[in-house]
Amino acid sequence: MVPRAGEGSEEVVIGEREFRWLPHDGRRHAIPDRLDVGDEGQTLCGVRLTVPRRAGWKSSAGLWPTCADCDCAWREREGISRFPQSSSGSSRRRTAVIEEGA
Repeated sequence: MVPRAGEGSEEVVIGEREFRWLPHDGRRHAIPDRLDVGDEGQTLCGVRLTVPRRAGWKSSAGLWPTCADCDCAWREREGISRFPQSSSGSSRRRTAVIEEGA
């Protein structure tokens, strides 16, 4: 739950997250959303970094592989199931891909 400014109660605010994803050292890492350009901080997997200017990233940086340790920690904190889910879920996905390609 996210506290609203000026209010004493907490409520769920859709779209606000405690962390965001940042391309760093060949992977997408989760960092605290409060960090701004030039701030020093730490990823969820423990890598210390200084938040760079976004303008310096290559356009493909958002497509870099996700750091598995950050993903696991982020999912745990957000209450999201770990990936991949059950084998039945992955077989449904494979079936959908096969049908699209047919």
